Amino acid sequence: MGRSSRPGALIAAGVMVVVIGLCVRFPITSISPLLIPLGASYSINATGLAVLSATPVLLFGLTSPLAPLLVRKVGLERALLVLLISLAAAGLLRPLSTPLLFVGTVVVGASIALLGILTPQLIRHFLDRRAGFWTGIYTTAFGISAAAGAALTVPFFHAIGDQAPPSLIAWGVPLFAAALIGAILLPRLRAASPAGTHAAGVTAVPIRQAPGLWAVTGFFGCQALIYFSLTSWLPTVYTDRGLAPAEAGLLLALMSVAGLPASLLAPMLASKPRLRTPLIVGLSIVSSVGLMGVAFGPTTLAPIMVCLLGIAQSAAFGISIGLIIFTAPSVAQTSAFSAFSQGVGYTFAAIGPLTMGLLAAAGVPWSIIVAFLIVAVFGEASFGVAASRASKSHALAPTLARLEA
Repeated sequence: MGRSSRPGALIAAGVMVVVIGLCVRFPITSISPLLIPLGASYSINATGLAVLSATPVLLFGLTSPLAPLLVRKVGLERALLVLLISLAAAGLLRPLSTPLLFVGTVVVGASIALLGILTPQLIRHFLDRRAGFWTGIYTTAFGISAAAGAALTVPFFHAIGDQAPPSLIAWGVPLFAAALIGAILLPRLRAASPAGTHAAGVTAVPIRQAPGLWAVTGFFGCQALIYFSLTSWLPTVYTDRGLAPAEAGLLLALMSVAGLPASLLAPMLASKPRLRTPLIVGLSIVSSVGLMGVAFGPTTLAPIMVCLLGIAQSAAFGISIGLIIFTAPSVAQTSAFSAFSQGVGYTFAAIGPLTMGLLAAAGVPWSIIVAFLIVAVFGEASFGVAASRASKSHALAPTLARLEA
């Protein structure tokens, strides 16, 4: 598999998986509860706010092809460090003005996208003996990051006198700390890196010919569309239905917290090929029930519906990352496989929050808008079953299953 056997390298890789996971959601979920105050502070209209909410997801798709090129140019570990530094700089500078808010959001989206693409390669290189477990750790860190951004943003906003710019600057501090940790650990990881890591962007065959690529891409795109639509607009949906902004923001945090056990367990269970298809079908049913509850159920049931969505979406994301690791043709092709599936998937996913914002601005009721997301659930189930079958027949599947046993 090309991993390092040094315990220090394994520990460093594990720490970096956690650090990266903790950094790649709160820069997004800390924005959605403050969309209205941000609009007032930076003089941004409803259309501009829709564009702002969709920008990170759009950048996830547009910048994805750069991941294999970046690895080929500077190596995996240096690429991760550059991205952590860029993310920290953008997080600290984007609140300073309206132009910087949009430019910084572009950099945040690009950095998060590339970090997300390269982390599966980090797992595959150094932690492949327990790929399902570390994928679960990674996606659990995602959930913690998302929950922190959603839960703490509004209380902190009120604590500092309802000032949006300082609230955003504060979220740049943990990003700076993550960059410092990367500056310490990643050079050590590079020194212990096995041969072939820094040439990981080189592929033996065109990646688009890889078995299961389109199925994994479709599954990733559908689950991402649902997730980002909810993280962008769920607080606004419930605010419009009469809940206080802080309470609506806590629902988004609850969605993330409820999904934490699923984000850990789902990739571990999905490492068993026989469980993948039942998991995917079951989670699609749970997601449909949650969406219908948000769209048409009473607000008193909001916590239950949001918890169902948190479980379904966290598990689906964990499985999507696992499918990338389990289905990529080789270690050397993991970044290219990941870049394609996430890049195309995120580009498709950007349709969700943008369309929801534009439809709301046009006066379409939120119940109808949310119900439309069930179409994406059907796509998630269909692509997921196909991706599960492809991963089961993959040449590496028996080896990975044996390592996870």
